[in-house]
Amino acid sequence: MRSLSLSLLLATFTAAAQDTLTVQALQRELVVTDPSQGVRYLHRKVALPSAGTPVRRILLTLTYACPDSLNCAEWDYLDHVWVKPLHGTDTIELARMLTPYGSYYKQGWQFTWASDVSELWPVLRDSVELIHVHHGYEPNNDRGWAVSLDLHYITGKPIAPILGVQELYRGHFAYGDSTRPIERELAPRTVHTLPGAEWLRIRTQQTGHGMNPSDGCGEFCAKGRSITVDGRVVQHRKLWKECASNPLQPQAGTWIFDRADWCPGELQPPDQVTVPLPPGKAEHVVDIHMEPYTTDSSTAFTNLSAYAVQLGRATAAHDAMITEVLVPSDAPRYARMNATHDGPRIVIANAGSDTLRSLTIRYGSVGGVMRTFEWHGLLAFGASDTVDLPGPVDHGAGRKVFRAVLEKPNGKGDAWRADNSLRSPYAPVDVLPATVVLQLRTNAQPEHNALRLADASGKVLVDRPLGSLRADTLYSDTLHLPPATYRLQLQDTAGDGLEFWYNTEGGSGYLRLLDSAGRLLKNFESDCGNGFVHLFRTGGTPTVAPDTVPVISLFPRRTQGRTRLDYFANDPSMLHITVSNADSTAILEIKPQQPLKEDSFPIDISWARPGRYVVAVLRNGRTVFRQRIRLEK
Repeated sequence: MRSLSLSLLLATFTAAAQDTLTVQALQRELVVTDPSQGVRYLHRKVALPSAGTPVRRILLTLTYACPDSLNCAEWDYLDHVWVKPLHGTDTIELARMLTPYGSYYKQGWQFTWASDVSELWPVLRDSVELIHVHHGYEPNNDRGWAVSLDLHYITGKPIAPILGVQELYRGHFAYGDSTRPIERELAPRTVHTLPGAEWLRIRTQQTGHGMNPSDGCGEFCAKGRSITVDGRVVQHRKLWKECASNPLQPQAGTWIFDRADWCPGELQPPDQVTVPLPPGKAEHVVDIHMEPYTTDSSTAFTNLSAYAVQLGRATAAHDAMITEVLVPSDAPRYARMNATHDGPRIVIANAGSDTLRSLTIRYGSVGGVMRTFEWHGLLAFGASDTVDLPGPVDHGAGRKVFRAVLEKPNGKGDAWRADNSLRSPYAPVDVLPATVVLQLRTNAQPEHNALRLADASGKVLVDRPLGSLRADTLYSDTLHLPPATYRLQLQDTAGDGLEFWYNTEGGSGYLRLLDSAGRLLKNFESDCGNGFVHLFRTGGTPTVAPDTVPVISLFPRRTQGRTRLDYFANDPSMLHITVSNADSTAILEIKPQQPLKEDSFPIDISWARPGRYVVAVLRNGRTVFRQRIRLEK
């Protein structure tokens, strides 16, 4: 039996007294495109736990990394993971990945996502063929992905017997083409009731693609979708996803642009709706309806897979479980959420047949005081709820472990207590000196930005609201902070941060924290989407030392000739700046005659030929910065 590291698995998945069987289905498999076909398939045979294994839940973790010998791939492409039992005929979509704009990342980079695939247990056992599908047309000789996929089987009393999985729809469906109406393609499907079935779960994965000139459909338009069972609407929602708060940020491309239910660099969570089946009905009709839409020359399509999962009677009437701790957590995919939320945030689910209406939740840091929260709601079987618990999180000194415990579902004893408790290790926040200097340099569109610093009691120390900031202006505040926890928040209502390569007119800005001697303590990412929150403490020994690495930024990186390089360091150094062409020949050099600590260098290559160039900075003879720019005319 194998298990994951504590920081990943214990923090989000497993509970005490439950074993986890881990199968490494893919291990740093090299995935590249096939430009001649636009799609490449990777096939692997995998041995999984036997059908007799008592399985409570199945979690999937998917990791994309830069390959050892290639660059990370560049474009946001649609990837699938399919699973096919070796003795069956059905191929089921297990996961859907939208790849990041990866040219931002260097060798050694990786990111892990997770998804719950428990209801696919009938096809995730014994021996299967796993098929990774990678779309795209970019070159395959110098870039790609190293892909790893693990399946984690949490053993225990099953929540309900999973009787069967039936495909309803799978494929690319034209959307907006009057000659191929999507309602004809998405015709109603009949589901024959299996013996003992009491619940029907519709599991979908759907993303919009294509680019109609008039409205950006199907990638950049929000359209409605309804799911009906026997003529009754069981779900209606807009297929739309806000991307500027993507946990994986920044990325090289247009990662902040909202899309049709997907974002670059995202493992799309499956969309599920569970409905009870009336007794005695031999069959049911499932239909998916898309919002009416036609255009004269449509290139839009929707990529949809939908499955009908039939479940038997729940094994218990009162069975609550905690499925994730979102805050506090060390998991990188929750990093932005952890900065934003002051209090703990967990996910609970109802695994019992009776509707869950009340629950006692005890929570706190291990070794500290446990608090109690009385939850009230209305969760049917199979439904979940994200619960914000009264804060704050204990951000005292040292690494800590958060623990949450569920008790008394509907005032009753819980039928399976092994998943009522969850622990989540988390790192302490930064400890800064008592005196810090907060510097904000605005970009050319400061009307999108606001800055606020407050302590844990809500007392505001710095407040620069929307509309108060001037363009291309340096705001500097010297702060003397008593021992406390503080919350620094930068807001951007346009979702393009203090800089975004696509918005050259917006210019660039920065946000920094310095010590009383003017040395850099913290430089925040300017390409930050809709902003960020940074928590820190004062009091005690500072854990953040002055940064020895210079901060160097270049903007814009797509230019008609002019760009600007900004340089900041804690100590003065001799600098040598070069701009080189594809042959590594320097076409421009800047060599200041004296050591510099901070400066801004305008660069003008408007006289050069269009193409890609590399800007490099040598500091005391050692290269500390290399960045590509594109010259357009």
